[in-house]
Amino acid sequence: MRGIFVRIYLAFLFTSLAATLVTLVLAIYYRQWSNDSVNLIAPSGGYISAAELMLQRGGDPLLIEWLETFSRHPSVNAYVFDDQGISLLADVPQAVTDYAFTSDSYQARVNPLGQSEILVKAPITSLDGRVYLLVVEFLHPLAVFNLPAYLAWGFVSSLALFAVLGFFLSRYLMHPLLSLRRSVKAFADGKWPVSIAPDVLSRRDEIGELGREFDQMATRLERLISDQRQLLRDVSHELRSPLARSAVALELARLDAPQPQLEYLDRIELETQRLNELIEDLLSMARLETVQDHSHWQRYRCSELLAGIIDDARFERPDSHFSLAISDDCCVLADDRLLRSALENIVRNAVLHTRPGTDVELRLEKQPGWAHILIRDHGPGVPAHMLEDLLRPFVRSEEARQRLNSGHRGFGLGLAIADRVILHHGGTLTLANHPSGGLEVSVRLPLASE
Repeated sequence: MRGIFVRIYLAFLFTSLAATLVTLVLAIYYRQWSNDSVNLIAPSGGYISAAELMLQRGGDPLLIEWLETFSRHPSVNAYVFDDQGISLLADVPQAVTDYAFTSDSYQARVNPLGQSEILVKAPITSLDGRVYLLVVEFLHPLAVFNLPAYLAWGFVSSLALFAVLGFFLSRYLMHPLLSLRRSVKAFADGKWPVSIAPDVLSRRDEIGELGREFDQMATRLERLISDQRQLLRDVSHELRSPLARSAVALELARLDAPQPQLEYLDRIELETQRLNELIEDLLSMARLETVQDHSHWQRYRCSELLAGIIDDARFERPDSHFSLAISDDCCVLADDRLLRSALENIVRNAVLHTRPGTDVELRLEKQPGWAHILIRDHGPGVPAHMLEDLLRPFVRSEEARQRLNSGHRGFGLGLAIADRVILHHGGTLTLANHPSGGLEVSVRLPLASE
């Protein structure tokens, strides 16, 4: 909400400033264009008649007393010059004096940007025939007020008004979007079915259209994912059942098979086992992409998890060497079976590729918000252009392809499944060639909250 509030607030402020400037320019232009001498002298007629009446009834003293009453009218001033060009008042602004003695007859002067916005002059006559000159000065409205205080209060009032308007407008716009955001997050977390708030669906604007489109999309995707899950169950049953029957038939064939055929039966058993393992890996990958249930996750200490993986690897390959360095132990929230299987795949891959007699190095570090696990072998490494591709299914290095013919599984799914498991736990998995040789796998997992 903060981002859109600031944008709405600045939009209001910019629009107000632009409107104020445009209005000011148009007002100046209009007053300059429309206020000619006739239009200005007309409203000054009362001042002219009053000044002439005071002069004729009481002479200069009464006229001066009348001029001094203008001090109570801050927006208008009046000045009188006698037939000798001497002002009856002591303090006369220079602009008034200059205007009074110009040779433009009785033409009014308009200066919309000056302190004396309008100046009007007219002759008045005393009873003895002496001619005086009356100058009426209309001050600019901004000159009457305390301009700094006026601008400061106006600016503060504008800020407060725009803040209130921007808050309510941004709330009006963001409330349905926040509701829609919660629905999208629930959908991403696998909390189906997802329901959109009725007030969002009932809107008749673009936000309502977005909500209705998302609701339709969520319904279709839920149906597709449900169908995919059902397909996984069907594939698991339909593929494993004939494989199980093939295994039984294979054992029965061994009973009556002559010795020369046993070699071929062993080959059939090996290929059947590979096919069964391949199906298991494919189902595991598909399951990771659809299942988002985290309710059974628990806290696990990383040091214990890595120690158990090393023990299992030593049991499988007693001739392997491992080193475990722990700088700072930490805990993660995880599915023990999935995470253990992913790390086992990485360690098993390192054991297969490290040179004989060298260690598979494991290192655990605690970083702000993350548990960092490094697994390194001392093998030949991987060509730089293949590092990213190794996390894709069925991608194998040339050495792994050669091992395929010697009985190793080598389907190219181990690192791909590990990558998806780490992503499933909110972490990252990256591959890099160590400067001293060998492949280094970096795993970062979010720390469990205390």
